[in-house]
Amino acid sequence: MPNSRILVRPLRALSEFQHCERIQQAVWGSAGVSGELLLVTAKNGGAVLGAFADTHLAGFLYAFLARRNGRLIHWSHLMAVEPEFRDRGLGLRMKIAHRRLALARGIHSVAWTYDPLQSRNAALNIHRLGAEVREYIPDCYGSFHSKIECGLPSDRFVAEWPLTRRRVEQALAGKRRAIAVSSLPCANEVGWKALTLPVNRRFRLDLSEPRLLVEIPADPDRMRDRDIELARRWRLAMRRVFQHYLGKGYRVTDFVSSGDENPRRAFYLLDRTSR
Repeated sequence: MPNSRILVRPLRALSEFQHCERIQQAVWGSAGVSGELLLVTAKNGGAVLGAFADTHLAGFLYAFLARRNGRLIHWSHLMAVEPEFRDRGLGLRMKIAHRRLALARGIHSVAWTYDPLQSRNAALNIHRLGAEVREYIPDCYGSFHSKIECGLPSDRFVAEWPLTRRRVEQALAGKRRAIAVSSLPCANEVGWKALTLPVNRRFRLDLSEPRLLVEIPADPDRMRDRDIELARRWRLAMRRVFQHYLGKGYRVTDFVSSGDENPRRAFYLLDRTSR
């Protein structure tokens, strides 16, 4: 449905909540949250939003009430889009709709986890939405069956999205400053295997500049498909680098991907001055 009209709204009917189980199956290979639980959450302070292409439910977002650092928040546990509807902005639309719904209910902060090596998610969460990261959780969910995880440790960033911060409003308006990648120090030096697969050559854990970069694979799905052991080495290397610098007071505040280079490059910006 390339020209279909997209509508994002709260889900209502039991059949819609049950359809979310099929979306989970398509994306992850299993359904971790039942339609029944989604329905109960939606009726008791949480948010379950659907992205419809015409009348077809193509994606959903699931968040529940939680308490973090003494504040009531929405914890956004799942967001999924059917493979054939990706790269059409459905995730962004659902996040913006969630922000509007949360603010209307007096909720001013949303948090969620995501895989630090998923560059598509990083571009949305950090750059486009203006979320930031101060916490890295190794093997957050233990070993679980997922077509995306492929048996790798389930390390996660915790993304924090303060809904009314000026940085968030600027990001949503598309007014973020460009990152001058060539002018900033990078915590890892990346080379290339078979000309296309990124390999860490060297790490720097001695940087103290107020802003620095960490490079990640621009196409992690392709890397996992072609060399799962290389993907495992990336996972463990990034665990070491991010835990070190986040422990030193840095925050992940932006993300940039160079779509016109061959091979493509992708970098997180870590900032020790952002508040």
